[in-house]
Amino acid sequence: MAAGPRGNPRRSAMTISRAEVITSVERRRRWSQDEKERLVAASLAPGASVSEVARLAGLHVSQLFRWRKELCRHGEASIAPFVPVE
Repeated sequence: MAAGPRGNPRRSAMTISRAEVITSVERRRRWSQDEKERLVAASLAPGASVSEVARLAGLHVSQLFRWRKELCRHGEASIAPFVPVE
């Protein structure tokens, strides 16, 4: 058995380990419609980085892309089509 820095075999680099203690259950975060719209609008601003907007909000970038897709599709459905005027 290899000895550690002070000759103690229990302190060798091979036997020291770390353990992470999880004290609470992480819950899903709920986003209001207003928060989603604000973040989507920020990501659509000229020169904005979707990744940066998501990171600053503590959100995964794929979730922000999904909201963009959903909100833009919803916005298109609510726009009345043009009708020719005679």
